[in-house]
Amino acid sequence: MGPIIYLLCALTCLGAAVLLWRGYRRSRQRLLYWSALCFAIMAVSNGLLILDLVLLPEVYILPWRSGVSQIALLVLIYGLIFESD
Repeated sequence: MGPIIYLLCALTCLGAAVLLWRGYRRSRQRLLYWSALCFAIMAVSNGLLILDLVLLPEVYILPWRSGVSQIALLVLIYGLIFESD
């Protein structure tokens, strides 16, 4: 059951990133750009979670997963601080 949940989380993040990117292309609101980028990076982080816990459980990549998640949040914080009206 766990791998299905991990996959659904990754697909949800990817879907949110696509929808945010489409919204950005229509309205050119910079906050949508940063949000789309954040969700795309979170989808990569969820992909690393699947890689870590399901496909390669003997390989320890927790620091890489955490680093990617922190980069995603820093991108969103940057967008919130510097691109707000």
